Amino acid sequence: MGQILGEVVIRANSKQLKTKKGSTLNPGGYTRTPHIGPNRVWGQSNEYTVPTIAVVIAADEDVDVIDINNITNATLTWEGDNGVDYMMTDAAPQAPFTVSDSGDITGTFQGNKVERI
Repeated sequence: MGQILGEVVIRANSKQLKTKKGSTLNPGGYTRTPHIGPNRVWGQSNEYTVPTIAVVIAADEDVDVIDINNITNATLTWEGDNGVDYMMTDAAPQAPFTVSDSGDITGTFQGNKVERI
C-alpha cells in the first residue's frame, strides 16, 4: 500500500520554516480560457499561472514576520512524508505575510519554477 501525503517540511534556503498543517503547493502552469461562439468553442487561449506555496507558520518567539517578508530570491523545498519532494526557485512573498492573534503567520510564496527533486 502506498504512502499518502500527510505532512510536509518546508525550507527556505535550507532553513526549516515552522509550518503548521494546511500548506499547499501549486506547481504553476497554464490557465486555459475557452472562447465561445454560437453552439461551439472557437478555441482557447493560455495564460501562464506562477507557481505558489501557501503556508501557515507558527508565530513562535523566534519567528519574525518582517524577516519572512524580506525573503527574496530564495530556494524553497517541499519535502513530503510520501517521498515526493519539490523545489521552487527565485521565491519571494506574493504579498506581505500577516500575523494574527491566533498564533499564525500566513501568506503565499511565489517563484519562477517548481520541479520535482
